[in-house]
Amino acid sequence: MKKILSIFLLVAALNSCMVGPKYTRPDIKSPQAWMEQSKFVDPNDTITNLKWFQLFQDSVLNGLIDTALKYNYNLANAVMRIEQSREIYGITKANQLPSFGYQASGTLNSGPNGSSAFNFGATASWEIDFWGKLRHSKKAAYYEYLASEEGVKSVTTILVSDVASLYFQIRDLDNRLSIAKRTVDSRKIYLNLINARFKGGDVAELDMLQADQQLQLAMATVSSLTRLLNASERSMNILLGQMPQNIARGLENVDQQNIPLIPAGLPSTLLEQRPDVKQAEYQLEAQTHRIGVAQASRFPSLSLTGLLGFASPDLSSLVSDAAFGGSATAAILGPIFNFGANKKRVNLQREETKIAANNYVNTYISALGEVESSLVAVQTLADEYEARRHQAEAASKALMLSQERYNQGYTDYLEVLIAETSMLDSELAASATKSQQLSSYVQLYKSLGGGW
Repeated sequence: MKKILSIFLLVAALNSCMVGPKYTRPDIKSPQAWMEQSKFVDPNDTITNLKWFQLFQDSVLNGLIDTALKYNYNLANAVMRIEQSREIYGITKANQLPSFGYQASGTLNSGPNGSSAFNFGATASWEIDFWGKLRHSKKAAYYEYLASEEGVKSVTTILVSDVASLYFQIRDLDNRLSIAKRTVDSRKIYLNLINARFKGGDVAELDMLQADQQLQLAMATVSSLTRLLNASERSMNILLGQMPQNIARGLENVDQQNIPLIPAGLPSTLLEQRPDVKQAEYQLEAQTHRIGVAQASRFPSLSLTGLLGFASPDLSSLVSDAAFGGSATAAILGPIFNFGANKKRVNLQREETKIAANNYVNTYISALGEVESSLVAVQTLADEYEARRHQAEAASKALMLSQERYNQGYTDYLEVLIAETSMLDSELAASATKSQQLSSYVQLYKSLGGGW
């Protein structure tokens, strides 16, 4: 009993020695506050208190997002990567434990001097992790596993934001197509009026040709928008993981009014909220442990093997007290001279760790930049949309006045032509800006690491 206890104490002592650096997070001086402020943002709250389905009260949009989360193939592949990382972690964890097996063999030789041999037994082997190579390998695999989980969150964030932005784009194209079709109907009526006045000799042929030109322009716009709308729906089908089909519609963009304040929190919270930032840190931690693996490989490794079983020249007496026996072997293996290859492997892992550290810091800096840009976009697009909306209203009134002046003979058709073009352009621009404004909320929520 004392011998067994001594062996366990010796193994524990051997496993207590571990080479390699300990992980420390790079020193990042986070800004104290955001450079840009917005009336649509709460700087004191955290994004974790607002879920994505609370952003827009559109059940159809929420349903499309749910479908994408269930059936998108890129997300499914990312989830499979988690399973792979989990299995790799399980393998490295098992390598720290003893392995058990069995062996059996039999030899038969004929002739007067022939001899036979039979044996059967259980085997055991165990590599003593004296320098921590196996422990570092396990921790590296563990942090790679955590990184893969954050990778899934990153893919999810991108997927949901893409679905929402594309949905607003589709509703924008619906609206612009409606504007273009309404313009076609209006210009057909007006062309018929001018054509009748031309036949009566009241207006010049130039007026009729210009009116026809405006009609054809509006009809071309309808064709162009129809093509873009079809392509957008096909893109949505891909995100949803489904065959080409019509996309359901919910609220129009102008009806998406009840958007809550988005909690921005402090810049330092991005280190804990953004999945890509957390993924980069986990990858840095995994890479740090690979230095330990490389360093431990420079030292000798100790392994224990054992055999316990039966051996006999006669099969009938194989399982007997006389045939029972066992053996134990301890082996040490280590490098002596390999022209500095092991040292270079350590240096290689150190350089890889520096790269991973730079990637982590760069990911965080990029995240800060995305938030600042999104804050500016949310505020400026709100202001731009108000300006575009007022512009469209003014253009509509200007067209009515120009048509009335032309009908009364106070001006030429050029004034009407300019007013028509201005109104169509301003209405289309207002619709597109509204879509961009809604998408900016999605991008801000995404850049803050929102809980998709």
